[in-house]
Amino acid sequence: MRFLGPDTDAYVASVERHAAEFEEQSGLTLDLRIVPSDLYYSNEIRHLLEGDEAADVYMSGPVLMWDHVAAGFVRPLDDLVEQSSDSWDAGDFLERLIACNRWTGRFGDPLGEGPLLEIPVNCESYNLAFVPRILDKAGVDVPTTWTEYFDAAARIAHHGGGVRGFAQRGTDAWHTMYTGYATQLWSCGGRDFENGSCAIASDVAVRVTTEFLDGLHRAGPPDWPEQRWYELALDFAQGGYGLIVDSDHYVAYFEDPASSRLAGQIGYALPPAGPDGSRRPNLWTWSLVVNGQTRDAAAAWRFVEWASSKEFLLRSAFEGNMNPTRKSVWEDPGFRERAQAWGEFYDVARRLVEHEATVLVTPMPGYLHVARRWVRALLDAYAGRPEVAEILAVAAADIDSARVGS
Repeated sequence: MRFLGPDTDAYVASVERHAAEFEEQSGLTLDLRIVPSDLYYSNEIRHLLEGDEAADVYMSGPVLMWDHVAAGFVRPLDDLVEQSSDSWDAGDFLERLIACNRWTGRFGDPLGEGPLLEIPVNCESYNLAFVPRILDKAGVDVPTTWTEYFDAAARIAHHGGGVRGFAQRGTDAWHTMYTGYATQLWSCGGRDFENGSCAIASDVAVRVTTEFLDGLHRAGPPDWPEQRWYELALDFAQGGYGLIVDSDHYVAYFEDPASSRLAGQIGYALPPAGPDGSRRPNLWTWSLVVNGQTRDAAAAWRFVEWASSKEFLLRSAFEGNMNPTRKSVWEDPGFRERAQAWGEFYDVARRLVEHEATVLVTPMPGYLHVARRWVRALLDAYAGRPEVAEILAVAAADIDSARVGS
């Protein structure tokens, strides 16, 4: 049974740590294929999903998996779920996380309809994390709107002391648009597509993007185009920023004294709202996919059952695999006690994943092209190339042309 996953991922580390347990219980040999995260996020892993050495099970997520569906590398799971053991308990998974992994495979069809394509093993939405002492020093309150967020960040940066206002991932990678920026855009009324056409150059999108880029210049990372997600989380944990809207699973870094100078000193809140009070946080899941090319679906499902069981996911949560995808893990007394030590994190994270967060971007094969072209436009606009409206309009036209020609 071959399993493929990215490095720098706590869930994958748990699979590596306990692989012998699966082998002993199943009688199968587990062949682990762990590759660099940058390669994994690029989704350039087709060579690992086909041929005689193809992975039977691999990690993916909503946007990445949409490309794999179109390529035939995703086996629908409903029949395997029906055959699962009672102890696996499919009903224990959070409903929103199962829904966002059901899809028909057709452009624009809503998630939640169609076959189940993957099993979520960790998830993230996008909360507001902040450092109270930095906010107090700058004389600002915890922001509740995006206008307040950028104003507070500017005041923090102006206050000096080497601390920047807000952290923001920014490399030329598709997910640069997916976290805080997407949460801001949708909360303020923007979209990626409207009526089948790319809408990233709408009046709302231009205004929001301009505010975002102005905020970066005033108070964001001085080397924003170099900010990878992992290093950004560690920099925040070292006290380099006052605010961040990004993955709430960063709590595993923020509250670990081995990686954080601020463990026990960070606050957590819902992400800022738009001008009309709307709050639209994005959502992501790392999930297990059974390869459509596997030659032994039964063995692959045995691995999935073990690696997404209540016992495994509870144990992995204590090994840094955040956030839980099962209700039983959230309700576990030991986990609740641990998470309650992190201020408002537990309540905020549960509210996001159970009531507010959704996968915002339009489901479609080839969404990575959309995201990459969009991010390239953001980086060009940040560098001072054509006006924001012009550069987004060109990107939108490119995206529509690519879709029509595909």
